[in-house]
Parts: sequence; structure tokens; C-alpha cells
Amino acid sequence: MRARWALRALWGLGAGVFMLPGLHAQTLYEWRASDGSTVYSQTPPDPGQGIVSRTLKLQDLDGPERATTLRVAARSANAADPLPQALRSADNRIGLAIIALKNAEQALRTGQSPRAGERQHLVNGHSRLKQVYFDRIKALESRVAQARAELQAAYAARDALKP
Repeated sequence: MRARWALRALWGLGAGVFMLPGLHAQTLYEWRASDGSTVYSQTPPDPGQGIVSRTLKLQDLDGPERATTLRVAARSANAADPLPQALRSADNRIGLAIIALKNAEQALRTGQSPRAGERQHLVNGHSRLKQVYFDRIKALESRVAQARAELQAAYAARDALKP
């Protein structure tokens, strides 16, 4: 089930990139600003702002260069359009929710073993778990349930943004 959530998150990130208009015929410019920093932009620098060091055409790239350039293009694509920004925010929320769910599930798995002081020893050599153990497990299960609910809410919020 976790693998399905991770795949949905990755699909969402990839789909967000390919939904941007005209991205496959995109040109990116790598240029040096006057302060010496490297800038990647969909538009060349204005005169006096910097010098173009290379022009990247997405259709000419392959492999890791293409993937990286697509991410840069997606980030810089039409910042005035709120939908791509909202989708990126929704995808970030999903990613954080997946991490929170994994952490909560891991804490529950590792917390299954009784800790010191959570057993009551009986006269006949046996022992039984005290209520404090069950309370701790209930709290860990509650964290998992909250993390699952947050992940579902994050998916629903992103799905509501899609046209």
C-alpha cells in the first residue's frame, strides 16, 4: 500500500511537469549574473544583467540532463500562473505526508516490544503487560491514523486542483 502512495506521488510530480504548456519545445538559458551567480531562465538576460553561457533545448537532451532541465523549466514556467505553484505546493504536501506516514509506521513497528517497567511480574514466573504499554501502543497507532488521514487529505487537495 505504501508503494502505491509513493507511485502516486511520483506520478503527480511527473504529471505536473508535463502539463505545463509548450514544455517539450522549451528553451532554457544558462547565464552568469553580474554578481557571478549562475541563473537558469526561460528568457535570456536583459542587456547588462548577464552573459548567456549556453542555451539548452529540451528536445536535444536525453537522460539525466533532460530530467534536470525539465525540473528547472517547471519551476521557472510562468510564475504568474497560480495553478503550477499550487500543484507544486500540493505535491510537496503529499511528499511530506508520505514521509510522516513512513516515520509513524516505523515508530509503531519498533515500539511493539515492551519497554522496561511495562511488564508486571507474577509469582509463578510469568508476566503480563501493564496498561502503560497499551496506552503507548494506542498513541503510536493514533499517530499512524493521523498520518494516513493527512496523506489522504493531501491527495484530495491536489486532485481538487486538477482542471
